[in-house]
Amino acid sequence: MTRVRIRPGARRVMEMLAIFAALGAFAAVLTHGHGFAGIQPHPLWVPVIAMALAYGTGAGVVAATLASAWWLVEAQGLMERGDYLDRLLHVSLPPLMWFVAAAVIGEVTLTRTRRHDRQARKLAAARHDLARLGGAIEELTRTNRALQVHIATDERTTGHVIAAAARLAAPDEATRRAALAELVARAAGTTDFTCYLVAPDRSAHPWLTGTTDARRPPALSEALVGVIANRREVLHVARRRDRTPLDTIGVAAVPLYHAGGGEMVGCLVLHDIPFAAFRAQALAELNRIGHWLAPLASAAQRGGDVRATGRVA
Repeated sequence: MTRVRIRPGARRVMEMLAIFAALGAFAAVLTHGHGFAGIQPHPLWVPVIAMALAYGTGAGVVAATLASAWWLVEAQGLMERGDYLDRLLHVSLPPLMWFVAAAVIGEVTLTRTRRHDRQARKLAAARHDLARLGGAIEELTRTNRALQVHIATDERTTGHVIAAAARLAAPDEATRRAALAELVARAAGTTDFTCYLVAPDRSAHPWLTGTTDARRPPALSEALVGVIANRREVLHVARRRDRTPLDTIGVAAVPLYHAGGGEMVGCLVLHDIPFAAFRAQALAELNRIGHWLAPLASAAQRGGDVRATGRVA
């Protein structure tokens, strides 16, 4: 069943007319048509006070106007008897009091209503903020749980890194190389890489490779080594000027320098990583990889891992 919605203004008019109709019926039945002239306080106070209390000054003034019109009609018989000034005061005093009461009570009602509305808006805003806070807490809880699962299953956790680093001191050369390759793979986020050492002829040949079975350049030319050395920064395909030198070798190249920023001793080439990895934080991580890998590459170069021909020993 469809509910009929009545507008607030129409509802006020209906309520006001209902009160005056009830008073009219009361006067007709109980006073036998003589009105409320002999009743004190006058019953016409009822609609004035009710409307002013319920809806404010406007409704109260309208009710006072209707009550005054009723009163003036009812008081016509009083104007013919007694002193004129006394009759005038007696007739005009009730309407004046009704208008004053409607204004005073109505303004108090409006003030209370405005205060209530402000509190209601604050309460709604607080509930909205509480709901948003609850949603944020739930999101943080989900993120925390996902992070805990990720830490528990991620192969790049501290425990795995420490275990790989411990194998760097192994007496077997193959074990040390595998451990170093694992550390590089964990730090770079890819197993498709090659670390080249610079040979005396300024070419570069593989010294350390990842576990991905892929075709890798057997050497880096002297010209390419010169380009990488002169940039003194990470080259990556997200930068337009770096795409040409990296076209045949991979997607990123990290130069490795002697301590103190001297001559380049090697280059870590990443052959394949996601394009999204070229953000500021990832590039900073690649720079850190270059910092800790450079001394190892320098030691390998001094130790003769690369012969005069540039081949891996």
